[in-house]
Amino acid sequence: MKKKCIMAIISLVLLVTLVSNAVPIGYYPGLKKLIDSADAIVILRIDRHLSGFGSATHYSTHECFIYQTIKGDIPKNTRIKLQLMNTEGSFATPYAWGSTHLMFLMKKAAEDEPTDYRTLTFKGAQILLSPLGHEKTPEGKTIEQKVKKLIKNAIAYQAEEHQKRQKFLKTMLGQREDRKSSAPADVDKARGRREPSD
Repeated sequence: MKKKCIMAIISLVLLVTLVSNAVPIGYYPGLKKLIDSADAIVILRIDRHLSGFGSATHYSTHECFIYQTIKGDIPKNTRIKLQLMNTEGSFATPYAWGSTHLMFLMKKAAEDEPTDYRTLTFKGAQILLSPLGHEKTPEGKTIEQKVKKLIKNAIAYQAEEHQKRQKFLKTMLGQREDRKSSAPADVDKARGRREPSD
């Protein structure tokens, strides 16, 4: 009984220590608030992992290539070190080597932070994008229009990738794929394709 109590106290102390160091992730505040809260919004590629994952703060440090700057003064076509956090609440990191993301960033809060910017602490502050086609500035006159265009492209890309994975997994089970595409109509709309007219 004494052993169980001691183990429970040790576990509680460890849990409190981890939680007290963690940076809380806020609920999705809406796109306008997310844009307004960000000091910088960039399209970036993960080029190198500089610190391990699983830190008490949930941040990891990466060297990133900046394709485009949608908001802020981070120069495009440069490499920069950033502290990134998975704001989706998943234990698996979305920051694979070579992956591309739309990131909403905030300036460092303290002088001793290892980078000048880090992920904004709201759900939705990081969005996985297609790894291709970010050499041009996204379409749109306003920041919000550009961000919405990128989100629509992300929906199409992720739906297509999901469909490919499903097809392969069904193949592993020996199932045949129908000849008709099972891609949702939203994918075609997001890519600007029109349905054939009768």
